[in-house]
Amino acid sequence: MGLSITSGILADFINNEPEGYEAYKAEFDQVNKLLELNGYKPHLEPNELGVDPLHVGGFPYSFLHYLRRFFAYHMNDENWTPIPFDENLDPAADTIVEEESSMFYSHLLVHSDCAGYYIPIDLEDVIFDTDEYPVTGAMIGSSYGLLTDLKSVAKKLGVELNENLEVQNKETLYKTIDNQGDFWIEKIVWLTLYEAANYSIKNKTAIVFN
Repeated sequence: MGLSITSGILADFINNEPEGYEAYKAEFDQVNKLLELNGYKPHLEPNELGVDPLHVGGFPYSFLHYLRRFFAYHMNDENWTPIPFDENLDPAADTIVEEESSMFYSHLLVHSDCAGYYIPIDLEDVIFDTDEYPVTGAMIGSSYGLLTDLKSVAKKLGVELNENLEVQNKETLYKTIDNQGDFWIEKIVWLTLYEAANYSIKNKTAIVFN
């Protein structure tokens, strides 16, 4: 089992999986109650899209923590120079990650690694569910916030973005990934989340982790 990341899930399920459609529709109702509780307008997840729904991911859940660690070190020290970490260290247990996560400013850090939602609304902070309005993953992140976090580490991770914020060096990045070079795990997760965040914002669809 690995982390599956989708966007456009209602449009995908409405004709193919009616039970799944109803389940996610109910989830989005809960999401909207939490948005209202926090002073935001509802997210209107579309039932129809002019493009195919997005299905990406498939890597181990643990991979997400490698990118989170990279991001946390970057945010903790702007002069940090990336040097490959000891492979025996668990990125999820890193004290720098814990320190940065405890400040709750990051939509990349403060989110479940296996479930939950990012919605295409520019939330100031991550929204936590309540006993009255529980949601899968317990937290609601912002696709805009996630994209901001990803862009902030792009250069340090070796990702080249053009003026339209398109990745210029995908071939080089995927070669590193295929050869399991330096930070290959961080790079595959970054590319996957970057695609999902941009898709979400462009099509006004939630990102779903499962």
